[in-house]
This record gives sequence, structure tokens and C-alpha cells, in this order.
Amino acid sequence: MKENTTKRWEDLTLADNFIFQKFMRNEEMCKKILGEILNKKIEKVVYPEYEKTIDIRYDSKAIRLDLYVEGEDEIYNIEMQNISYAYLPQRGRYYQDLIDLDLLEKGKEYGELCQSYVIFICSFDFYELGEYRYTFTNRCHEVKDLEYGDLTTKIILNTKGERGCISSDLKTFLAAVDGIFSNSDFSNTIKAEYDKIKKNGEFRREYMTLGLELLEQYQRGVKEGREEGREEGILVGQERILKAIEALKNGESMEDIISKYEVDEKLLTEYQKIMGDK
Repeated sequence: MKENTTKRWEDLTLADNFIFQKFMRNEEMCKKILGEILNKKIEKVVYPEYEKTIDIRYDSKAIRLDLYVEGEDEIYNIEMQNISYAYLPQRGRYYQDLIDLDLLEKGKEYGELCQSYVIFICSFDFYELGEYRYTFTNRCHEVKDLEYGDLTTKIILNTKGERGCISSDLKTFLAAVDGIFSNSDFSNTIKAEYDKIKKNGEFRREYMTLGLELLEQYQRGVKEGREEGREEGILVGQERILKAIEALKNGESMEDIISKYEVDEKLLTEYQKIMGDK
């Protein structure tokens, strides 16, 4: 049997979802990072859930958000992205739609929908134009600078950026996501918080538990595949899982993978969250 495919605790960086989530649970750090991304002071953040799940209908695709934070009159969804899927903009659209539907399900009226941001922190340059930050709002094509006014903004950050008007502290944070630290005060602050998380025994045990659960499901798939006794040449449990994970990395949809390889959706979802592949 092949080894577990999850990363070792020692190898995790800020670019990994597990560490990023813990890092952004520091309220002051969260406000600082959001402020640098949005070019404004963030006075308040509230964490409604540790890892918010939005599941509007039984027959729709549910999402689990890396970081869902409420401000005084705003909502922020921040996602760490380590694989460049071609449909990244559509993913942002879907997240935004489900966030709005979730609010409406809780009794909000259309006029009560607040400003919301979907932010992807990417370890690659999705648009390959060299910008640190790409900010998108809905605007009129016919009238210059006329905003649609739906109070939605999508931002894609690029840790490999080379140009653009962003603060030195945001550059420092993006470099830290790439594992690069300097002697600046803010870089030292980020590094100290990161080191604190990595030294936390409870966090380490939590991560290892997630890894063991994934491995247990993996082994169960192997066992089931052997017990099925399928003919040689047909994918059995272990091979199906490996093929499914590879297809996930290559950008195939979850629905197609589950149908094609007959694997458990929970297994693939846990793999995504642990490995940071989304």
C-alpha cells in the first residue's frame, strides 16, 4: 500500500488551509490582513462558525468556506488557492451566490444584503499579468465608471505578483504565504504567529486526526476493492482513490469524479481541505 498522501505537520506553511485558518483566527491579525487587502481600516470581525458550510438544498452542491468573517456591515470570505483551475472565476461566482442565498434563507430582504467580498489568495498568477491584486466589481459597459451597485466584490491576490499599488505590508504577507520572510516588523509578527501555531500541540493533534481519518477511509477503500474481487485491469479500491485524487488535481468536477470512479465524496472533500487543493 502506498503511503498516506497528506503533508507532514513539519512541512505545512501559511499556504496550507489548516494553518491559514488557524492564523486568521487571530482577530487582530485578521483585521490587519483584511485592511491591507481592502485598503481600509477594519474595526470589527466576528467568526460565526469555524469552517462555515453552506448547503441550501439537498440536491445542490454544498460549499465549505476556509474563512467566513462578518464585519460591522460587511461579509468577507477568504479562500486559499494552490491549484490554478480554469474555472476559478465561476467558483467565486458560486460562492457569492450561495452566501447571498444563505443570508436570504435566514430572513434577510434583498435591500438588507450587505457589501460582501470573495477573496482568493493564490500561490500563482491566475491572469498571468504580473499584478499583485485583481479587483472585480460589476460595471456598466456603456457608461464609464457606472457601478451596477450590487455591493459585491471579488478579489484575486497573487503571491507571485511583481507590480500594482498595494501596501508594503500586503506584499510582506503575500511573501509569507510563499514561505518568504524578511527582517521587517510585520514579517516578524507574521512569523511569530506562524511559529506559535506550529508549536501548538493541540493543533498538531487535530491535524493528525484529520490525516488519520483520511487514511482510514483510504484503507477502507483498498479493503473493499480487494473484497470485491474484480477482474485484473479494472480499478479496485486503492487505484480508484488514487485516480480520483489525480483527477481532482487536474480540475475535473467533483460530480464527474464520483460518478466515474465510484469514490466517497467526503473522502475527496477531506483531501481538498487538508491538502489545500480546492
